[in-house]
Amino acid sequence: VCSPTRYGLLAGRYFWRTTRHPATGVLAPSAPLLFERDRLTLASLFKQDGYTTGCIGKWHLGFGEGDNPAQRYDWSQEEIKPGPLEAGFDYFFGMAANVGNQPHIYIENRRFFGRKPGDVVTMVGRSDVKPWSPDAEYKPDHVAGDLAAKAVEFIEKSKDKPFFLYFPTNITHNDITPAAEFTGKSACGPYGDFIQELDAHVGRIIGALDKAGVLDNTIILFTSDNGGVVAENDRLVPQMKAKEAGHAACGALRGRKHSIYEGGFRVPYIVRWPGKVPAGTQSDSMTCLTDVLATCAALLGKDLPRDGGEDSFNALPAWKGEQNFIVRSSVVLDSAQGIFAIREGTWKLIEHNPTALDRKKKPINENKNQLFNLADDPAESTNLWEKHPEVVKRLSDL
Repeated sequence: VCSPTRYGLLAGRYFWRTTRHPATGVLAPSAPLLFERDRLTLASLFKQDGYTTGCIGKWHLGFGEGDNPAQRYDWSQEEIKPGPLEAGFDYFFGMAANVGNQPHIYIENRRFFGRKPGDVVTMVGRSDVKPWSPDAEYKPDHVAGDLAAKAVEFIEKSKDKPFFLYFPTNITHNDITPAAEFTGKSACGPYGDFIQELDAHVGRIIGALDKAGVLDNTIILFTSDNGGVVAENDRLVPQMKAKEAGHAACGALRGRKHSIYEGGFRVPYIVRWPGKVPAGTQSDSMTCLTDVLATCAALLGKDLPRDGGEDSFNALPAWKGEQNFIVRSSVVLDSAQGIFAIREGTWKLIEHNPTALDRKKKPINENKNQLFNLADDPAESTNLWEKHPEVVKRLSDL
């Protein structure tokens, strides 16, 4: 899910290593900043090497000081900090978290976008934010396009020296709000329209890189923070319409976003680097988004510090097409409800957590001891826990 993965991507470590993140679910949009002041991030790694660093889009990694995730930020202050700039970014434009979360106002660097001296922001309760004018709030169906435009602007301004851009778009997270020019254009309803809008915005960014003359000297990594949202009832109308139209968000995998099964964890992972990454190649090596930090450090010829990127492994040889290269031998997985699993090679062990409950404090069906061989059973349909006690012991110990 959102904030655990984003923390892992930027810090190169599992989110449960920090007490600043709750053990289950996601970080509250107005909870304190997840990164300690001296924590190495992707942004600070590149910044140390002379890159201009930018983050444009959904942050969802906290604002303000504090170690307690139950704290809430006071958005009425003139300056919004610490935040992305204290995590190594030279420039930030975007939202505190999701489009539907408060505040419904863009943040640029350390201020609300468009806020002038004397403009009053009022806190209503712990988290609701009332701006100086209703016009200050963004329009949900404009957000994705606004973010893409800012990304293009960042590229144009930064093209004359090395730059790093982290672009966490709001697509395809709820609310599903495709812009008018994309509405009705796909065969899968609003959800399909939203995906087509994302494709168009990626095209805009690639076009901006090309126009700036840096496309072939730029690495592009396209990935996601979680598996797809598979509609199980009419509560998720856009996703249900897409499903009925034949769109399988997680393919044949079991589970979905939030789940401990593979549908929650396997995501697109596409690297474009002309002349370095052979086009059309694939790697069968297991990798995790925490590994991006060590991979980028290798790109820069740097070693990670002893207290940075504890769960990050260098995937660069796999990026470059070394078919037999193994990025990592195992990876720890954690569901939104706090059910843990471990993958090693083709084996996956899921460990029952007696304290894990759903939002209504009821037992979770998938919360039980399970063992799967993903090579033979990628859909995780046959539990082998009783048949392979030696594998259970080894993976449990690991």
